[in-house]
Amino acid sequence: MMIPRDIINRRKKIYLTLVAVGFSAMAILAFIEKYMPHALFNALLYSSLSLLIVGNILMYIGIRCPKCDVIIGYAIVFSAEKVVQCPRCRINFDESIL
Repeated sequence: MMIPRDIINRRKKIYLTLVAVGFSAMAILAFIEKYMPHALFNALLYSSLSLLIVGNILMYIGIRCPKCDVIIGYAIVFSAEKVVQCPRCRINFDESIL
């Protein structure tokens, strides 16, 4: 039985992984910049920066309510407390859906 929180958490994990990989690659590039060719550094920098930006955009617009499809993105990812229901349709995220 699938609950809406499972759907939201699956998307959140994917998008946070994109952000983490992009950020980690940028941190590693900061330390090895002087040891690699400039063209390779630029290619890796732009790809890691694009991963970071795409992950953030997807975190904002990609996490949606399973019922009403409203964007709940950053509200659910960075909230201080556990978000229990959708702010628009008031579906409980911990109840099973049919």
